[in-house]
Amino acid sequence: MLGKLLKYEFKATGRTFLPMYALLIAFALLNKIFITINADYLRIPQVIAMVGFVVIIAGISVMTLIVTIQRFNKNLLTDEGYLSFTLPVKTHTHIDCKMIVSAVWCLASFIMSAISIFILALDQSTLYKTRRFFEDIGSTLNQLGPGAYLIILECILFVAVALLASITNIYAAITVGNLSSKHKLLAGLGAYFGFGMVQQIVVSILMTVFFSGFDNYMEYLTTAGAWEQMRAVQLGLLVMLLYTAVFGAIFYFLTEWLLRKKLNLE
Repeated sequence: MLGKLLKYEFKATGRTFLPMYALLIAFALLNKIFITINADYLRIPQVIAMVGFVVIIAGISVMTLIVTIQRFNKNLLTDEGYLSFTLPVKTHTHIDCKMIVSAVWCLASFIMSAISIFILALDQSTLYKTRRFFEDIGSTLNQLGPGAYLIILECILFVAVALLASITNIYAAITVGNLSSKHKLLAGLGAYFGFGMVQQIVVSILMTVFFSGFDNYMEYLTTAGAWEQMRAVQLGLLVMLLYTAVFGAIFYFLTEWLLRKKLNLE
């Protein structure tokens, strides 16, 4: 059933994102043409095209956030929620569907923005520098060995977990705000900032408890060898990954419990 929900959700949200991505690439190509020609009589159209390009990139970023909020709220916490929750689907499946689709569009928006910027910067020098960059990375990884690949894997996992945790944070705040009979939006914003404050307090407590040992450890690393420094990076990434995963799981299960036990569609 998750597959059917994902298919419907991608189809519904794709109507918003795909035209924006196409427009972004079109403006990137148009700006590249203007840059290549570099004629004085095209200065005004070039400025207009560049402004449009920047506006579209900003619009995609904003729209990604809006769609993340709007699809979850509209489909599960408004009148549509009556229909959604009559489907033979468990509550967590609805959350999984929204979360996966939001994460995919967030990643797609980043990739398309990066591609459009690369198109603008594309020339022989850029291609040469890009090739050298990846060659240097490959050489460095080969020199450092398996430990470097572990760091890359941890970075990828951290980005993925951080993205999902950010989405579940938004979902939890929206669901908490929905408990209010009035001013649901303000309640949701309050919950979101409240969650942020709780995370900051937890970080402050952890830093206070472990600061002395951490400070001594960092001082030791300044004179340690490459292997010890690599292990320190691996450990630091692992701690950040676990911290983010714990809060992401809390937000996820809080959202699931509230939708299952405290849902208010009035």
